[in-house]
Parts: sequence; structure tokens; C-alpha cells
Amino acid sequence: MNAGELILTELRNTYRQEPWRIGFYGDFTWEDVQFLRTAIIRIQHGDTTAWENFLHRLRARPTFAETVLRLLKMKGYVFYSNYASELMIGLLPPEVEPFPSDEAKVFLECLQSPEDHSRVADQKPKQPGRSQIMYIEYKGGALAGPARIGRVTFSQSRKTIYYGDCKLKSLKGRGYKANYYDSANGGRYWVSNCQTDGQDTLYPGTVEIDDDAREEYWTEIRKRPDLVERTSYRSEGKYSKRRPQPEKPNHHATGPRS
Repeated sequence: MNAGELILTELRNTYRQEPWRIGFYGDFTWEDVQFLRTAIIRIQHGDTTAWENFLHRLRARPTFAETVLRLLKMKGYVFYSNYASELMIGLLPPEVEPFPSDEAKVFLECLQSPEDHSRVADQKPKQPGRSQIMYIEYKGGALAGPARIGRVTFSQSRKTIYYGDCKLKSLKGRGYKANYYDSANGGRYWVSNCQTDGQDTLYPGTVEIDDDAREEYWTEIRKRPDLVERTSYRSEGKYSKRRPQPEKPNHHATGPRS
């Protein structure tokens, strides 16, 4: 397998196996997924034009290129060096044939734009505040969506949250079941302090835990160091009927009638 086939395969597998990441990092259309599937088959049959078609799609679709960039950064296949000024190819598996230097340069140029340089450079505040572990749920236009426990950094005004490559700005109370939006693509999120009982969601669902937050989450927030190896948990949800409900007074039971 060469580097190009690896990139296309990883993108398609992320959509199929980890669809919640698409919600966090951007968006794929159905046509994008079908394109990746066809391109992989063409590359496996020795069709070198498939990779060229992929590069053309990156150039023609800035939003697609931005999603691809975020996903590949998350997986470590590309990264920014020199304080986010230069995009570079990351560490590939040893069995994968690397890009020739000229192909790598063209690929990286397709992933970014002049606007992207300024956006990435602005991902973190110049004087970042203390990080904090928070509950982060991507709404995607619905009441509930994929959720994570992750480490975030606040701006000095606490109106902007930096989570990975996402720059989340406050909705200032104008959101419905959401309090922040992604300044890059408008996606809406609910971000809040973690519940000590783990019931962070509105409705039953699974919450994933980022690796850099897992130990502190289980030991300091949940007080369950015995679960520190767990990378996710089940939340029954605030509105679940399975959660214990407080007893309601029976206003009709006023005692025996005379």
C-alpha cells in the first residue's frame, strides 16, 4: 500500500466506523464517500489518475479539503510545525510506501489555503488559559449528537473555547440545546462541566473520552480510579425514564374519608 491509498482508505473507514468524528471535524457528502470508495478501487488496480482526481476535488471543494485536513491531523498523518506555519506529512506505518517529496508538497498545498493559515494560527489564544476537562456534544441540528469528554482551553473572556482544531464561540444564549458554535463551519455544540455521576447527556447515549483527559476524568471528576482504562461510558440521560425519579406527592391521598 502506498501513502495515497492509505489516506483514502483512512478517510473512508473513518466515515464508516467512526461517523461521530465527521460531525466533530466537518462534513462529508454522500458523493464524497462514493468518490473515496471508487478511488480506492482504482488505485488498487493501478490507476494513477485516481489520486489526481482526489487532489482536484480538494482544490475544488475547500470545505471538503478542510474536513480532510482536520481528520488527517487528528490521526497524526499530517501536522503543523514551526508554530502552525508549515504543514508536513506525519509518521506513516512502516509498511506503507511514503510519498515522493514532490507529490507530498502538492498534496499538502491542496489541503490548505491562505485563509487556512490565518485560521489555524488563531486556533489558540496568544496567552492560553488553564485547560479544563469538559463535556462536549455535537448537535448537528438535532437535540442530541455524538458526545465526548475532552480537554479545552478558554479565551480570557471565556466566550471562546478551543478544543483540538475547533474554535467554538458562544451563542450568547441564542441557541436551543446548544451554547457554542464552530466558527469555521457553524456546527453547534453543547459544552458544560462534567457531571460527577456521568449522566451528562439529555437522552441515553455513549460518551467517548479523549486519551489526554481520561486519567483526570476518572480519578478527579468521577472518583473512580479503578475505571481509568475505560475510554467510554454509558449515560442514561437527563430525560431517560430509566433514571431514578423522585417520588411525587399523591394529592388525592388525603386520608380516609369520614
